[in-house]
Amino acid sequence: MPVDFDEYADRQSENDLAFDPDTHAYHILTFLGEHPDAGFKPSEIADETDIKPGSVRGTLKRLEEQGLVRHAEPFWAIGDDDRLAGSTGTMLGLKALGDRYGDDEFEGWDENAVDPREMRDE
Repeated sequence: MPVDFDEYADRQSENDLAFDPDTHAYHILTFLGEHPDAGFKPSEIADETDIKPGSVRGTLKRLEEQGLVRHAEPFWAIGDDDRLAGSTGTMLGLKALGDRYGDDEFEGWDENAVDPREMRDE
């Protein structure tokens, strides 16, 4: 289905905060967010995230343009953007939940599940 490309591109750039878990930006921001008071060289970020150094440098530059990371040669750190505080808290919270409850068995839950629509008074 065709879309108005300019409108779509504008909307994407406004909402593109690099929080898609399948991106290098997500992995870099997650790593830097876990160390908010530290600065890292691109090679250190590459080692920690298993992303190629060239990709790390390019991604960091794009993130800097969005105000999501800070740079003082040769170090990079998480930015002070309020958007990051909320998303980092959410990402770390979800990771903690996964670490704690990741092994729980959910098989068969639907056998005992209650549909709230069935609980209404008619």
